[in-house]
Amino acid sequence: MKEFWRYFIKNIKIVISDLRSNDKEKKRKQIPNLLTIIRGFLAPFTIIPAVLTNHIYLAFALIAFCGLTDCFDGWYARNYNAQSEFGADLDAICDKLFVLTLTFPLAFEYTSWIVLILVLELIIATINSHYRLKGIDARSSLIGKAKTVVLDCSIALCYFDYIIHIPDLAITIVTVLTNIMQVISIVGYVVKYRQVRLRKAY
Repeated sequence: MKEFWRYFIKNIKIVISDLRSNDKEKKRKQIPNLLTIIRGFLAPFTIIPAVLTNHIYLAFALIAFCGLTDCFDGWYARNYNAQSEFGADLDAICDKLFVLTLTFPLAFEYTSWIVLILVLELIIATINSHYRLKGIDARSSLIGKAKTVVLDCSIALCYFDYIIHIPDLAITIVTVLTNIMQVISIVGYVVKYRQVRLRKAY
């Protein structure tokens, strides 16, 4: 974990330094990282208070804005040759933070399955970070991507329930399915990690 924070802080300092420099090329290449950082900090400090104080339409606007930054930073990086290893890591971290931010307020309103979603996502994030620091490819598997789709559906249903009533059974079914797919993802990551370690050992 110390290695992760050293790596993260070192690169954040580089981002800040490049943005403050007079070199336009350096500034241009840091635009995707700046957008990602904005999403990472904006989400927990604005969306959570908006939901908890029942300002749902404001929360929807903030979620939409964060979603747009998520789309635009990747598009900009690909089209303007501004991709970087740290940018990919930062994007993955902020994506996970964004999901956790959206899920956290729901734990006060819905079933314990939502709390379990939070716990399991934190476990998945920890495993992925550990892989990354060990130099192991931690890209999502097919089941991981499917899990993300189901997770997004669970969160969307809960938020739409604030505006139009969604049957409790529907929300429970989707959240339980999310929990199951999260557990399968965790098992898959652990098995993959052990296989990579065994290959390296030989």
